[in-house]
Amino acid sequence: MEKRDAEETGEGKIASGDSIIRYFRFGVFTILMLLLLVATFQFYFSAMDAISDLFEWEYRSLVQAGFAACVIAVIVYFLRAVIIKEK
Repeated sequence: MEKRDAEETGEGKIASGDSIIRYFRFGVFTILMLLLLVATFQFYFSAMDAISDLFEWEYRSLVQAGFAACVIAVIVYFLRAVIIKEK
């Protein structure tokens, strides 16, 4: 009886509309995350090229290692924040 009442008032249609909106948002989120991943790789390799151009050959490895360590530290910080929020 309750299901029939919900269909008559249109609540069932709202639930399916919410599902479509949720799938749309998930799709947009997925596309944006892929774009972010591509941009991150481009930035990383461009930064490595810039380091190669700006620093003498003796210091390139040291500066590249420092940059990579900073990237790792930032990623660990964000992952830690995400894991803590889930708990």
